[in-house]
Amino acid sequence: MNHKKAILLTVCVAVLWSLAGLNIKMISWPPYAIAGGRSVIASILLYPLLKRGGNMKIDKYVIGGALCYASFNYCFNISTKLASSAIAIMMQYTAPIYVAILAWIFLKEKITKADIISLVVVFAGMLLFFMDGGASGSTIGKIVAVFNGITFAGNSIFLRLQKNGNPVMSVFLGNVISGVVGIPFMVSAGVPDTKSFLFLLLAGFLCGFTYAAYAKASTGLSALETVLLPILDPVLNPVWVFLFLGEVPGKMAIIGAVIVLTAVFVRSIYGIWAEDHDRTAAQIS
Repeated sequence: MNHKKAILLTVCVAVLWSLAGLNIKMISWPPYAIAGGRSVIASILLYPLLKRGGNMKIDKYVIGGALCYASFNYCFNISTKLASSAIAIMMQYTAPIYVAILAWIFLKEKITKADIISLVVVFAGMLLFFMDGGASGSTIGKIVAVFNGITFAGNSIFLRLQKNGNPVMSVFLGNVISGVVGIPFMVSAGVPDTKSFLFLLLAGFLCGFTYAAYAKASTGLSALETVLLPILDPVLNPVWVFLFLGEVPGKMAIIGAVIVLTAVFVRSIYGIWAEDHDRTAAQIS
């Protein structure tokens, strides 16, 4: 993809992603029903793309990725409903730190001092979330939010294991699983009102096409741009919720969010620099 078009598309995707918190809070259904409902819509939208791709093979890595994706979907919806949007989205963006740990355990990749330092700093920021008391939501919501990053990281690991597969298959199957699990909750919740239904449709769209668009755009971006541009998502997510719903995280949660985001950002930039440095050293030698 053309570089300028790739940047523009990624920015648009990041802005759409940032609407997820507002979306979920605008739907009158309980979080389990929302998770199932948006997955049903996403599955319908993704199937034509998957069919066109041709590769619909299912193996243990596809299933593992699908289960992690479905788990992330429920964790994100529950934490967004029970805690502040800022905490829910910041915990999702701790995924790169957990990827390093999981890659060390399951893929035997080397873990660095930078990974350990980043993990400690992230935990320090997370601790401030819990010290914020009820100002940023319930304790249960905050605990569930921790698993946003862990389950999202698990999905990333399984996607990396699909060397010759179709990563969209994991996302599609994860939405199918999530949708099936959510059926009883959707039935129990009843028919949503018009506003909730429209936001549910938007949530399904965000689950479907935006991930496919980001995958396409990433082919025209540098490694640094793939890290920098999506940062718009966690920055804008709580802004929309504040502007439209007046939700304001507590001071401790805001400080914790800044610490978490800074730690992940610095670690990502350092990782790119270290990779480029090792590649240059290898070429010289």
